[in-house]
Amino acid sequence: MPGRTAQPSSPRKGRDHATLQSQISLPDVLPVHLAPCLRSQKRAILAALRSHSLTSEDSSDEEQFSTNATAYAQLQDLLVGTVTRGEGNSCLLLGPRGSGKTTLVERAIKALQEKLIVLRLSGYAQHNDRLALREIARQLSQQTGKTFLHDNEDDADKEFDPFFDPGPSVALPPPSHLPALISVLPTLSRPTVVILDAFDLFAQHARQSLLYCLLDTVQSCRVGQGNNGLAVIGVTTRIDTINLLEKRVKSRFSGRMIRTAPPSDLHRWINFSRHILCTPIDGSPEWNPLWTLAVNRFFEDRKVTDMLKDTFTLTRDVRMLKQILTAIVVNLETSSPFLTSQHLSSAISAQRGRQQFSNLHALSYPSICLLIAAMHVHTAGHDVITFEMLHDTFREQFRASSAAPIQIEGGSIGMARCTREGFEQLLAARMFTSVAASSSSITSQFVRYRCLVEREDVKHAVNMMGQTNLKKWLHKGP
Repeated sequence: MPGRTAQPSSPRKGRDHATLQSQISLPDVLPVHLAPCLRSQKRAILAALRSHSLTSEDSSDEEQFSTNATAYAQLQDLLVGTVTRGEGNSCLLLGPRGSGKTTLVERAIKALQEKLIVLRLSGYAQHNDRLALREIARQLSQQTGKTFLHDNEDDADKEFDPFFDPGPSVALPPPSHLPALISVLPTLSRPTVVILDAFDLFAQHARQSLLYCLLDTVQSCRVGQGNNGLAVIGVTTRIDTINLLEKRVKSRFSGRMIRTAPPSDLHRWINFSRHILCTPIDGSPEWNPLWTLAVNRFFEDRKVTDMLKDTFTLTRDVRMLKQILTAIVVNLETSSPFLTSQHLSSAISAQRGRQQFSNLHALSYPSICLLIAAMHVHTAGHDVITFEMLHDTFREQFRASSAAPIQIEGGSIGMARCTREGFEQLLAARMFTSVAASSSSITSQFVRYRCLVEREDVKHAVNMMGQTNLKKWLHKGP
């Protein structure tokens, strides 16, 4: 009857069920017969952490039009055109670290029915075109069973000398082989996908020969010419990467930019964590309801929500969340089998590194003067500094006021000592890092560095030292 189909008592049943769950107490020590279930649950959660991502959740939750879901659809359409129609395509995948760029690419490739030839290059490993050429030839040989470079790199193996140390050098093919090898890619038996991780570093190679050859081959790869398709996917975190390309390279790039983004709110972080921790297993029928109840109580704890919120405020990197969840699951034991706020607190504390420069107050007077000079140079708009710039800043302050006294414990430190010796101490402590390769044509005074010390750290060190003159200099306006 219509009056009965309304079932007005269902909210009461839900409240009764919630009240019943709140009355169930979780055991402090896991019974012996449930110990194998705990081990199986830990293995299942760790496996899910390795293979799962927020991107895979975008298509199943209410945020089906999120940034990563749109990026995945665009990338999948690009790869489908390359595989099914033999197109030549190129794109640039942009997004901050931990936003799921690499996972998105691998997931899109895995979703294709046809087996591809996938060439993976990294700007961190292949820092010049010759190394990239060698790596392309090696991966092609592994996936096709053919040899694409004929060099004499194995001649040394014919006469083995146990006392001969070849050193770190390797035989590299000449750059003239690059166009010939790249032009072979569309003619292979299967479609080819080239993934360039850290694309911005490839753009810094001399003459950008590798990018030119790849993009020129992609542009010349037309439908109906008997090619099997070629796709070049660049992955980078720099939004200005397109401006790094030379004009001839930029003209051959398709201009297709695909963007990814980290989770936009805490709700998605919590849903992702709950989904991972509630990974089902085949075990005792007593275990799954017990574990689900423990996970629900874990996320209902106000302390847990506050700690996750604080972490989300600091970083939205999903990899950080996975590391925290991994630490929690690994530390579960039969004596403490269920998730607690103490587990989360210890896992988060383990991920927070200690202060990088905690002993700045123990630096010598010349060194702290140079750090203050570096802060003033940075305030003036110079992120990259030189030894000569710090020297001039210190000299101007020395002449303008008495904020940098020349007497320490009754002895004169001298202008030269206040710069050279102090700067060498800072370099040894790695508080300055070089931003360019060393060259014999550049003197030490003009080598470019970047200061790694934050202004707040310098301010705290100056306050601990109690030097009034240094405080005045640090807070002095430009």
